[in-house]
Amino acid sequence: MEAVELARKLQEEATCSICLDYFTDPVMTACGHNFCRACIQLSWEKARGKKGRRKRKGSFPCPECREMSPQRNLLPNRLLTKVAEMARQHPGLQKQDLCQEHHEPLKLFCQKDQSPICVVCRESREHRLHRVLPAEEAVQGYKLKLEEDMEYLREQITRTGNLQAREEQSLAEWQ
Repeated sequence: MEAVELARKLQEEATCSICLDYFTDPVMTACGHNFCRACIQLSWEKARGKKGRRKRKGSFPCPECREMSPQRNLLPNRLLTKVAEMARQHPGLQKQDLCQEHHEPLKLFCQKDQSPICVVCRESREHRLHRVLPAEEAVQGYKLKLEEDMEYLREQITRTGNLQAREEQSLAEWQ
């Protein structure tokens, strides 16, 4: 495996799928997926508000596979803690969150251009009249939209599977 590919794989394995940053206090759910402890707890707090989704009291869906997992069974993943720390310290894997033009942190998101920008870019002629949000707010909005879209697609897959099963049954009856 090429060194660049290996470094990319390390970065991928050390990244939480909720916050998209390196793991902080990683824990493993009953289904085997890993998340930052704070991220999974926040995700489950949001799920607690959607009471219709839970099948068993005290259990919540995994954000990755939707399998129900007891909240108390979060196991610390010490190995992943070490992997995330190695990825953080590796010079080739440092997060590149600086504006290429101004070398300032990319803390804002321009909705019109659909791109992250720095505070200097915000005041430039190019973005002055555009709607700009804090980057974290934009990320949360896109995550919410993505979750809704994924839920819709899961429902469509289930419906399509049911329809296909009915059609196959009808076809079998005609043969």
